[in-house]
Amino acid sequence: MTQDDASTPQAPQRRRLRDQPWLRLEERAVWRDRLLVLGLTLLLFLPFLGSFGLWDPWETHYGEVGRQLTERGDWISTWWGSHWKNAQGGQEGTWFFSKPILLMWLMALGLETFGFSEWGIRLGVTLVAVGGVVAGWSAGERIWGRRAAWWMALVLATSPFYFFLSRQAQTDMPFVGNMTIGLCCFMMGLFGRDRDEAPSRLGALLLGGVALLLVGPQLGLIGAGLAGWRGEWGPVGAFFAWGPTQAVLYGALLLISVGSALRSGEGLRMQRLYMLGFYLFVGLATLAKGLLGFLLPGAFIFLYLVLTGQWRRLREMELLRGPLLFIAVTFPWYVAMLVRHGNAFYQRFFVHDHFKRLSAGVHQIDSGSFEHYVKWLGYGLWPWVGFLPAALARLFVVRGLEEGGDRAHARLFLAIWAIFTFTLFTLSSTKFHHYCFPAVPALAMLIALLLSEAQGEDEDATPGRGWAGGLLVALAVGLIGVIGWDLVSDPQHWKNLFSYKYDRKWDPAWNAGFQQITAGLLAMAALGAAGMAWKQRRGRQLAAGLLAAAAVGTAVFGLDHYMPTISSTWSQKGIWDTYYARCTGTEGPPGHDAKKRYCAEQVITYKLNWRGETYYTQNEVIPIREDEEFTWFLKQNKDRPFYAVMEYSRFTGEFSRKLPAELKGKACKIDERNLKFVLVQVPCAAP
Repeated sequence: MTQDDASTPQAPQRRRLRDQPWLRLEERAVWRDRLLVLGLTLLLFLPFLGSFGLWDPWETHYGEVGRQLTERGDWISTWWGSHWKNAQGGQEGTWFFSKPILLMWLMALGLETFGFSEWGIRLGVTLVAVGGVVAGWSAGERIWGRRAAWWMALVLATSPFYFFLSRQAQTDMPFVGNMTIGLCCFMMGLFGRDRDEAPSRLGALLLGGVALLLVGPQLGLIGAGLAGWRGEWGPVGAFFAWGPTQAVLYGALLLISVGSALRSGEGLRMQRLYMLGFYLFVGLATLAKGLLGFLLPGAFIFLYLVLTGQWRRLREMELLRGPLLFIAVTFPWYVAMLVRHGNAFYQRFFVHDHFKRLSAGVHQIDSGSFEHYVKWLGYGLWPWVGFLPAALARLFVVRGLEEGGDRAHARLFLAIWAIFTFTLFTLSSTKFHHYCFPAVPALAMLIALLLSEAQGEDEDATPGRGWAGGLLVALAVGLIGVIGWDLVSDPQHWKNLFSYKYDRKWDPAWNAGFQQITAGLLAMAALGAAGMAWKQRRGRQLAAGLLAAAAVGTAVFGLDHYMPTISSTWSQKGIWDTYYARCTGTEGPPGHDAKKRYCAEQVITYKLNWRGETYYTQNEVIPIREDEEFTWFLKQNKDRPFYAVMEYSRFTGEFSRKLPAELKGKACKIDERNLKFVLVQVPCAAP
């Protein structure tokens, strides 16, 4: 009997943790393969991670908020904006309440570790993405077997939505990546074949270590950050809002939940560790995105219970310890923000950025109904999307839930995850192309299951078997061809998967190279998909290898060629590198952030609001929004030389006209490599 066909083993007699080995013999091969998946995914995602600048406006916006944590020394309250004051004494700087803290913490930790760099900003997000791939492999191996596990890791890691967002420092991957890890833990706890086994000491140590790592630093931050706060709620309210009190309360919740779980003697099972892992990572997803972090997984579980009627499984979900652990991970920062900022934080974060996004629309750019996310999932899952219809059709021809057992239940859970997410964001009033990203891991895993079964001995699972199967394979080839040709025709579809303000300038000279590479990948993928109709298993394996090579090639092309190439219009990095290379360096004020650079000549942005200008100058740029502010700046600057960054059209138009008579004709462009922005020196330096 193969591992794929292995039945659930009987529960062992020994369950006490101290009686277990550090690593059971049967776990060693699993950990070896898990580490191999980790290494291969790092090899795919990490190279050239910091080789190109942060993209406007999301990476640079969030990057500056994260950088401010390190400069201000306040890791609780997030802040954004310029310190410069205009003639009326107004300034742009204010609290930043739009997003939760996890992304900012990841970026701040990266900056503190690696210095002011793109690598430091992006690394935390990329590691979350890698964790999601490893979790997908683990769930596949524990529920369906090794072959399915490898397919799940491959399809997920090489889906464009997933690998592009692994290299973007925005909230989507910290949310979806952590949610994926949590839901994979949940599925292993409910459907995994080892759920009734006693855990090894290594597994228990990992759970306890991760929980302490996630909660411990927060206790220090909250304890110190709110230590001087007393509030106006009276003595009782002030006591519970006091930092040390909160740190003790959350520490007690951690001790009760994890400590009691690991000391439960004969009752300790792998299922408990998996379920506590679920609450841990759903807590992180909530720190990354807000209410959706736990509401989405909760909706999936509720719908699963309603559709199957298996309410008895609630007893297996650690409903006492789990929520305590979730609170210990998630509540410290949210409660601290409510204590510090009260209704202002509640109104902006919960009302404006949660409820209004769903009901009324916020920053609305895209529109559409059912077809909108169908289109973007087509691009975001290419070339695997060709097999999505067959994967969905497979849901209706597999054995029933009772006969199919845990594997059938797990497949149903994936379907609920994908369909509910797609429906929710289709109905949402606010739409961006990537809002359907939370459905991608589930869809990728469903596709992987189909392809895994096609490599087995079971002819009934072969996509090309019979007229219906042949039709599905033909549909797969057709979808890969049509969507692939659309990507060849317009390579901008790739960047529209994850960017904002999609109408940025595009250099037509890029098209030829992009189109040639994409056409080659399209040919490989189409041939591989067509080969899945072969009756011989060996032929299907060769075809699957060709399809996999096309997918890996797409990921390498997207991450290491496409993104760096088009950064000349999506990032301001080159502009600011030129400024700091040309300006006269000077010492900063006493006690300044050691990571900051200072110049004797001031630099302004003229009617520009793309966020990169604030991040790359580490908030030393002067933002000129109105003509009156420009007049005020010139008066304050007197006759000293200065630099300015603006869009090209403004330099030849209003900027030149607004210069005083003594400076007219003396402004010159010194960096024109960026397609959108230009660096100007006033007055021009002598040759």
